Amino acid sequence: MFCRGYILLPLVAALLLVSGVNVYAQHRNDGCDLPRTPLIPYATAADAASHRMDKQRYMQPISEWTADENDVLHATFTYPFSWVERQVFIRVEALGRAYELWVNGKRVGASSNGYVAAEYNATKQAKEDKNSIELRLLDSKELKTIECFEQRLKQPAVYVMAQPRVRVRDVACRTDIGVGGVVNANFSVIMCNQTLGEKQARLYYELYMNDTVRLSGGHRDVTLGMYGVDTLRFGASLSDSLLWSRVAPTRLSLRLHNRIGGRDVEFYDLPVALREIRYEDGDFWVNGTREPVEWHELSPDADVATVASLRDAGCRYLRFTAGVVSDAVLDYCDAVGLYVAVTAPINSSLSGDSRRRGGNPSNNPSWTAEYVSRITSMIHTTKRHPSVVAYFLADDSANGIALYEGYLAARRIAGERPIFYDDGNGEWNSDK
Repeated sequence: MFCRGYILLPLVAALLLVSGVNVYAQHRNDGCDLPRTPLIPYATAADAASHRMDKQRYMQPISEWTADENDVLHATFTYPFSWVERQVFIRVEALGRAYELWVNGKRVGASSNGYVAAEYNATKQAKEDKNSIELRLLDSKELKTIECFEQRLKQPAVYVMAQPRVRVRDVACRTDIGVGGVVNANFSVIMCNQTLGEKQARLYYELYMNDTVRLSGGHRDVTLGMYGVDTLRFGASLSDSLLWSRVAPTRLSLRLHNRIGGRDVEFYDLPVALREIRYEDGDFWVNGTREPVEWHELSPDADVATVASLRDAGCRYLRFTAGVVSDAVLDYCDAVGLYVAVTAPINSSLSGDSRRRGGNPSNNPSWTAEYVSRITSMIHTTKRHPSVVAYFLADDSANGIALYEGYLAARRIAGERPIFYDDGNGEWNSDK
């Protein structure tokens, strides 16, 4: 037995060295819930309408962090009695570093992509009353090969949320312009049951203009089996005067509330915009009008003031390079009618253009899962922003299997938005 062990140990070590990147991905990117744009549950319709981001019944921001000499960030949060029988989620906005998340000394999960918001189900690790939380920052030589851009550790922005066991999981919107200028707005709400039994819920929805004019409304009933997921769909036919564009950045309010067993358990008031995008033969068409897009490149770390100054100078089309753009910046772009393209946090320029083994990681199958995750997370976390009209796969990262698979995965979920990769030498994984 001992001899076999001594023979196996060098073999295991060799396998770890050969597949080091893959092992890293498997052990450092787990426990994350599916990515989504911010969705904060509120206890009342009035709270939802206020869009408060301070402490309220079903959400607590964690703002006071301390750091130790081991690159571990420490904080606490309180689990109130009102959260009993609910699911506890922790949303970590982009940190600029890979990390592990621990609650009460127990590992919840980890993310190798520090440039996207991630959510974790911490129901099993959290307990009533006071809880400790840690962000253990990771420093990976492997990840630096695909993050050849300016890196800056961001101030932690973390939210602890409580949702019911039958909950709103995500929300999406699609717009089509029909005959005679009639606008067909189609909404999708993903509902999720996280119990061991069958559950029923009723989702009420209303669409408002200027917070006072009710455009449509109704409800949908859903029955979900054990750990079941279903999509509720509803729509409205509206006037084209409500369309969002660069000239008229009109936004509406989508109000949702989830009722289980006759009790209202969560409320949402989400800004939404209706606009139809087409990209054909190199031209953008927004609501049937051609847009002569010429991108102005900008760092993803740019703040609202920087973007506002560019708008004042006449810029209307912004392409953020590899990294993460804050929701505050995208919210501003939504409000003022800027057209935006965002880029996945991938830049492997320091590895050169070779596709041979040991060359650029974009042609290394071991990196495929990481590339696909970064690209699809970018889409899911920005899809409700009408200002985002296009996506870029990467910057200056040669080409190969990881970017091919990244394009195919992106194309399946990007809808009408085009996907570009300017450094791919005109290959097929960039929309023409």
